[in-house]
Amino acid sequence: MSALGTVVGLGVALPFALAAPAHAQSNLSVTKSHEGNFARGGQGAYTITLTATGATGLLDVTDNLPTGVRATALGGLLGPFCDITNGGTTVHCGSGLNFTGALSAPLNVTVNIAADAPCSVSNTVTVIETETEEQGGETFTHSASDPTTITGGDCDGGGGGGGGGGSILPINLNGVIPMFNNITTNSNIDSPGASNNSHQAFGLNAP
Repeated sequence: MSALGTVVGLGVALPFALAAPAHAQSNLSVTKSHEGNFARGGQGAYTITLTATGATGLLDVTDNLPTGVRATALGGLLGPFCDITNGGTTVHCGSGLNFTGALSAPLNVTVNIAADAPCSVSNTVTVIETETEEQGGETFTHSASDPTTITGGDCDGGGGGGGGGGSILPINLNGVIPMFNNITTNSNIDSPGASNNSHQAFGLNAP
């Protein structure tokens, strides 16, 4: 018997776990993660993972995506139980979703990154768990956040200065102001019969 149950679109509900004694602690935990940085104008992927150590109550999962990030596709074990709404700004899973036993179920969310997305965002998923009366009738709120760095454009520190070896002045004076090379060499030998010799080389780099 599968540990993932839902009453959505089925003539009868998939079996829940046998009635369990009331408990004050949920069997569910949630995490959210991604790999690497996301680039402006590109794509990325978040992974939301729901992990149960036993039967859970009914689950309502909401992921409100941050500014500049839009969901385009869903995958993973939870993908068929979820929808993209609000023009890609929200991912929602619910309508009777629950676990009937120990299971770790991922939801993969593919996202597009806007060309003007902020350089740093934080994505938070919230899960409301509502137990049946047989389970104790408790309600639990679970959440997980995932800070994300976005690169590209001025997010990469562009716009002036970064030690690139260029001139510290905003204009190039070459060919506008005469540049002089003036080097003097003085040889001084402190010994009987010695003399001092001074040599000076002068050059003009004309505009």
